[in-house]
Amino acid sequence: MAITLEDDRILAPLKELILLTCGFSLEKGREQTLIAGLGTRMALRGIDCSKAYHALLVRDRDELNSLVELLTVNETYFFREPEQLNLVTDKLLAEILAERDGRPVRILSAGCSTGEEPFSIAMMLRERYGAESERFFAITGVDIDSSVVAGARRGVYGKGSFRGMDPGMLQRYFDPSGPGEFRVRDSIRKLVSFEVVNLLETCYPQGMQLSDVIFYRNVSIYFPQEVQREIFVKLAGMLNQGGYLVVGAAETLHHDIGVLSLVQRDALFCYRNSPVPALEERRGARRNEPVPVRPGVAAAAPPASLSAGLRPGAGPGRRPSEPPPKVSAPPPRELRALFDTALELACHGRTDQSLGMLDDIIGRDACFAKAFTLKGSLLLSAGRFDEAGAVCDGILSRDPLCLEAYLMLGVIARHKGNQEAGLVRFREALYLDASCWLAHFYTAEILFAQADAKRARSGYGAALRILGNGSPRAHGQAYFPLSFNAEQFMVICRHKLSLLKENG
Repeated sequence: MAITLEDDRILAPLKELILLTCGFSLEKGREQTLIAGLGTRMALRGIDCSKAYHALLVRDRDELNSLVELLTVNETYFFREPEQLNLVTDKLLAEILAERDGRPVRILSAGCSTGEEPFSIAMMLRERYGAESERFFAITGVDIDSSVVAGARRGVYGKGSFRGMDPGMLQRYFDPSGPGEFRVRDSIRKLVSFEVVNLLETCYPQGMQLSDVIFYRNVSIYFPQEVQREIFVKLAGMLNQGGYLVVGAAETLHHDIGVLSLVQRDALFCYRNSPVPALEERRGARRNEPVPVRPGVAAAAPPASLSAGLRPGAGPGRRPSEPPPKVSAPPPRELRALFDTALELACHGRTDQSLGMLDDIIGRDACFAKAFTLKGSLLLSAGRFDEAGAVCDGILSRDPLCLEAYLMLGVIARHKGNQEAGLVRFREALYLDASCWLAHFYTAEILFAQADAKRARSGYGAALRILGNGSPRAHGQAYFPLSFNAEQFMVICRHKLSLLKENG
């Protein structure tokens, strides 16, 4: 079937699927690339119905990859943006190498396309360090497009890849391989390995771990802002202490989000994994800021488990005869600093290290509420549901108003298949904070599964409004979840609302 830009109902679910699985945004004029790719793949598979092709993409990851390969622009060449390459190879790598204890310096090219970038780095290192470069350095190139990774592994290039390249470099590091083509010599190929990697995946392969320098240049232009942030945070978590992350010159300020330190070397900027201000100081809007109530929207009635014995002036879950809970003295500065470090580790995916630090904090101060909340979130994210539930129960025994504890218990109940218990917990969270987008979202998910269309629409709509109203951190939880992709949650809400509308 012929698809045009006007066929928004056909394109929308396909764009959503690609955004959710690959992070690619195909808005703002890029739909024509999608239409051309769809035409090619649907013709090859003998499919003339967009819904049937969408269903194929959902169940067949190979077909999805084949479509994505048609959507990426693999425009690159050797020694692109040479000032950055010279800075890294002449200065930054020399500094890192001087502090090494014998292990190779690990360099990652994220979004390496057909391999010109990692091979350029390998050639420059060979120029500076000779044959010793094989012992000093290990370079990994990754890309989502399996066809370009296969091309990088072959290492054969046409004249378009050599624009402006020094003829001497071409002579030293390439052999003729056919009319107008040249193949990278083995002395350079041995320095570089390649892997197919989707940067949105939860786990990255071993070759990406513990990197000293990451090149992430001219890749994030494909992604919407929230996906840019998510991938940048994950890549930052791959960096060794003191390591550098290099983005394209036009992308630099887009990634100045407080995760890594923006540093200037010579006339260039890059990011470094060095101490940055504590996350608590950068957090911005606080959970206890007043939330405006929309006209005409009544406050939710408290669930039974929170409203028992409630009287004016009494907090939820406390009987009139009970005294108000004691306010703990703030933890000493040393423990606050330790907690900030644990939180930083958690945000960088270093769960075991963070949990060990949190146990140390809790052992020294059993009233440090934030440490318990973060520990519960980490245990939940690791799938250790019973341990996370025990932590949440302990939190609520000390503070019956802890929003995160109710959220985590709701998620645990869902994972264990107890949807009704989950629904109760999310309603308790909404009673505590009517603007908690996660509680609205998960409530809607349960109601959607129960075919309660009216209330599911209400929940998805509320979550969508809250997420679209600014920083989601201002609308609910402080440490759960630690990271999320707001754009993808919004896409899911819109998709579910469209399904509910279609089904009446």
